[in-house]
Amino acid sequence: MKFSYLQKNPDLAATAGAFCMTLLLVPFEPLSMLRSINFPLLGLLFCLMSIVAGLRKSGLLAAGYQRFLHGAVSSRSAGRFFIFSCFFSSMLVTNDVALIIFVPLAILTLTECRAIRLIIPVITWQTIAANMGSMLTPVGNPQNLFIYSYYQMGVWDFLMITGPVTILSGIIIFLATYSLPQKQLKLQVQGETHLPKGKILILLILFTLCLLNVLRIVPSGWMMASVTLAISFLDRSLFREVDYKLLLLFVFLFLTVNNLTRIELLSQWAEEMLTGHVFLISLVFSQFLSNVPTTVMLAPYVQDPKPLLLGVNIGGLGTVIASMASMISLKAYLGMRHPFLRWYLTVFTGANLLLLAILLVFCRAVI
Repeated sequence: MKFSYLQKNPDLAATAGAFCMTLLLVPFEPLSMLRSINFPLLGLLFCLMSIVAGLRKSGLLAAGYQRFLHGAVSSRSAGRFFIFSCFFSSMLVTNDVALIIFVPLAILTLTECRAIRLIIPVITWQTIAANMGSMLTPVGNPQNLFIYSYYQMGVWDFLMITGPVTILSGIIIFLATYSLPQKQLKLQVQGETHLPKGKILILLILFTLCLLNVLRIVPSGWMMASVTLAISFLDRSLFREVDYKLLLLFVFLFLTVNNLTRIELLSQWAEEMLTGHVFLISLVFSQFLSNVPTTVMLAPYVQDPKPLLLGVNIGGLGTVIASMASMISLKAYLGMRHPFLRWYLTVFTGANLLLLAILLVFCRAVI
């Protein structure tokens, strides 16, 4: 691994460094470390990222933008479309992909309509919507998939935990859209987009196969072989779209946590510290470490998945690094011609902290 690559990815560098440090504290046991890596989870993530990359490139989701937004619409309606496109699509295609698709579309559309002042609030609520919408399902984000797999949860049990918070978040986000100005926008009507229907159908079948694996109906090995073989024939370039950094980050986290759990004194201390405080500790740690590393680090010391699941997902609100998906929106905004970073961070942090405070009160009442 090149040093320059680690410099550009500080989260990966920190995780790799933590793993190297733990090697100094415990005996080197290759077999134990190999067993600690959750290969079925990594395989599922790899398949989902490949398939979703194909759906994104096919233009299927972007076509919805052209179908629902054309001609004269109000700025509030346009903002709601982009915000709730992130909210609902993130439940199936992950928060990262929802933001990759709809944030640039929102920036382009609002720029063409000369509604520049709308860009920051719309992107802010798009990011919040993607992070909170993705909370609902096991495949919505990496930390959900890890918790669902690690604790061998049932889908219904999972939804009973995440559903109320997701619904409340959606209501609050909708109410927040009333702060958007009611201005008439003239949108350019674009030509009809040609969609590769055959390719989309195959990708949707493969996506269904992954969902059946999540439901523990289709074995991981069979799913991996089917998806890899199908995409090899369909479009091999999709393998280049996979976020290998995320997969490697998970590998280092698995290895680091495995080494830490072998330190008896540390394990006892961690369990005592977390007892009765899992929700708050996971929420606070997410603000500084991001919610995916926090999830993998705390899971071995937590028996009940509910407070951890709520803590790391609600912990995705707050700072711009609390959820790494938020960085996608920030980078897209900074790619504009004249970005106002300070104002963006002010609006973003304020809106995040407002929703975080409401959900914190709600979750403390139900946990």
